[in-house]
Amino acid sequence: MNARGLFLSAFMMLAACMAPQTGPPLDRYGGPAMTDPPNFDRAAVDVIRGSFAAGRQPDGNTVIFSSAVGLIVFDTGRHAAHTQKIVDRATARGQPIIAIINSHWHLDHVSGNIPLRKLWPGAAVYSNDAALSEALGSFLRRGLESNRKMLVDPATQAGMADDMRADIATVEQGDRLHPTISITGPLALNLDGRTLDLHTATAASAGDIWIYDPAKRLIASGDIITLPAPFLDTACPSAWRAALTDILATPFERLIPGHGREMTRTDVQRYRDAFNALLDCASGSATVRACADAWAVSIAPLLDEPSGDAGQAAAYAGYYVESILRPRAFRSDCAS
Repeated sequence: MNARGLFLSAFMMLAACMAPQTGPPLDRYGGPAMTDPPNFDRAAVDVIRGSFAAGRQPDGNTVIFSSAVGLIVFDTGRHAAHTQKIVDRATARGQPIIAIINSHWHLDHVSGNIPLRKLWPGAAVYSNDAALSEALGSFLRRGLESNRKMLVDPATQAGMADDMRADIATVEQGDRLHPTISITGPLALNLDGRTLDLHTATAASAGDIWIYDPAKRLIASGDIITLPAPFLDTACPSAWRAALTDILATPFERLIPGHGREMTRTDVQRYRDAFNALLDCASGSATVRACADAWAVSIAPLLDEPSGDAGQAAAYAGYYVESILRPRAFRSDCAS
């Protein structure tokens, strides 16, 4: 079973329970209202919240950083409607997209690269090329085969079938997902006066990138932080622990996760503690249900309606304890 990326299974039916995106404007999305810290220029940071609608595949959150002459886009989503919001934002500001940074290769974070690069062919693209190449030859290739088989199954829902066709098209154009600049270690990126610190990890994938904006004291974490649960399908749990420690060592004031609402430092500390407790529980003798319920209780204060509720959080956590953590079904490059 698989709840993420292209590789689909029965567990993805949990998506049918998820609420569609609602309400707030693109740059103030979901969760409790937060007071901006002194000198925070929200116009310089825009967020397009990813959706997780019933019977559909998800989109990850997109973060857009403004510079004097263009926009820097962190993650581009999966669906055309999500990518169109990025295009609309660039059009409204009258600025081109000058750079795309992908947090990792999961399709709900990179599929929008293809149409955006058609519109702005001069945009630089930053990601971990080795991790993407490995995924195209393994995880995404298996997902391609699985989707083709599921498309001929009359039980496959229409919305999910549409997503499968789109994912197949994306993977078939996988050569167009490769970056122009591969990131394998920390990098201070200065694009037309906008400085962003790129950090690397091997947490949710073999090639994660997260961003710290020192001027705004803001982190965009990608899937190192996700709600309603950590998505462990292509994870390295021990390295994931270390990545959360590294994030909390950074003097941020707010964080945009890969999925879910904006978080404060206190929220991220809660998430880190709950994540560590989930791994510890999975390595012990407690029942799967006990581990899952403990996760749901710990994480409940961080959930909002689009993220899912405590029941969904427990369902995801239980699946990952039973199917990934206890069988130690980790990536081949991860021993723990």
